[in-house]
Amino acid sequence: MKQYIKRLFSDSAAFAVATMGNKLVAALLVPVFTRYLHQDGQMADWGLTNSYTLILTYLCILGTDAAMAFFFFDAKDERERKIYLTNAIMFSAGICLVFTLISFFAGESLAKLIFKTNHDYSQLFTVATLATLGAIIIQHLLGYARYGRRVWLFNSFSMGYVIGSSLLSVWFVVEGQGVLGLFYGQLIGQCSVALILLIIFRKEFVFQPSGKHLGDLISYGAPLLPTLLSFWIITTISQPMVYYLSSVHDADILAVCLRLASIIVLVTSPFQLAWRPFSMSIKDREDAPQVYSLVGRALLVVGTLAIMILTFFMDPLYQIFAGRPDLASGYIYVWLLSLGTLFNVLHTVFGVGLLIKKQTKKISQSFLVAAIVYLLGNILLIPLFGLWGAVSMTVVAYLVVILFVYRQNQKIYPVDFRFGSMLIYITVYLLAMIGITWVQLNNFANQWIYYLIALMIVLLTAIASQLLPLAALNRLSALLPKLGGKR
Repeated sequence: MKQYIKRLFSDSAAFAVATMGNKLVAALLVPVFTRYLHQDGQMADWGLTNSYTLILTYLCILGTDAAMAFFFFDAKDERERKIYLTNAIMFSAGICLVFTLISFFAGESLAKLIFKTNHDYSQLFTVATLATLGAIIIQHLLGYARYGRRVWLFNSFSMGYVIGSSLLSVWFVVEGQGVLGLFYGQLIGQCSVALILLIIFRKEFVFQPSGKHLGDLISYGAPLLPTLLSFWIITTISQPMVYYLSSVHDADILAVCLRLASIIVLVTSPFQLAWRPFSMSIKDREDAPQVYSLVGRALLVVGTLAIMILTFFMDPLYQIFAGRPDLASGYIYVWLLSLGTLFNVLHTVFGVGLLIKKQTKKISQSFLVAAIVYLLGNILLIPLFGLWGAVSMTVVAYLVVILFVYRQNQKIYPVDFRFGSMLIYITVYLLAMIGITWVQLNNFANQWIYYLIALMIVLLTAIASQLLPLAALNRLSALLPKLGGKR
């Protein structure tokens, strides 16, 4: 088991190069955007447009990227892998081109209907849709590189397209192009990198339309679409709901909070990139359930502690990023949004057996229930509590996902995650974080004393509940110095 845990850490560390670079650049650019998108509602309008591009990506890809993670290893030979890849890209790009035509003819009318501000967004949806086409091609090709463990190709182009697009977006925004300028930068950057990758991977394509292979991809991936749509609801619907049920100003604050909360992805995203191919590659080993259990428990503890420590410094960090006095109160909401991101990643570990057994419909059902809870909760709570209602429902929704996915997973692929200990730990952690928020809101003196007490309580809970026994901690600490070694 040790060698496989080591490989997961090694792959996570390797893929972290691109993810950390991308997220750090994105974080460093937030102050630029908040200062130049200074007109009321522009940050919120950016968030609404990102909500559109995210759901567009889900509809065009239709889960075929997740299917490729399975069929890359399940294909009988290299040629069949290439057929799967070619059909996945042709299918996704074709759907996106259809949406591009629709947005070209109906985009102006949709913009007038959706946005409450008075900015000129007549071309916004067309530009954003074309930029999404480039991103979809990149996602498929870099996913293929990741499954083949072509680490440096993945890292260099992941960083190239994100950083390049971001810098181009900054240039357009500084030149006064506003929200539309953001997507001009994405359009140029993403489509350019997509073209370069198509040239690099040209020998990986087998232009053989295959109903069988496309059917395999869709039959595996399409049941995940309700999951992805539900995930879209949980991840992004809060922005339009705050926009319409609370105020445009609150939506501006939420947009900044969401971007700062994405710092937690520095911990979770490298793991998420490595987890799916890793978990599939060891699924036939006898000790696989023990590996899955240890990884899930470690991710929960490491991720939550990272969020807690970031919260200690969140106020000054947020003020630097926001750069505007009218957005200054947003720092208190960031930890809840970060925790929701962590819980979303955890469901992929708790539901690993459902993926192995091809029971993806049960994951979809769990997300569907959570999405309904999330929508109803937001409708009730946002008018009463504003942003607190939106951010608290993020955590509630992902807890619902975890509980449902865990229950379904245990029926067909039992894994001893020590779930009771996890629930105790999560309860204590939430109480500790609520206490920290109370201390910050009331501006108590000597706040560091409260921070250290909360940190010690959470650490002792993790050990006392045997969530991470000392033997497991020693095993993980022994592996960390070797992360950069051979796999």
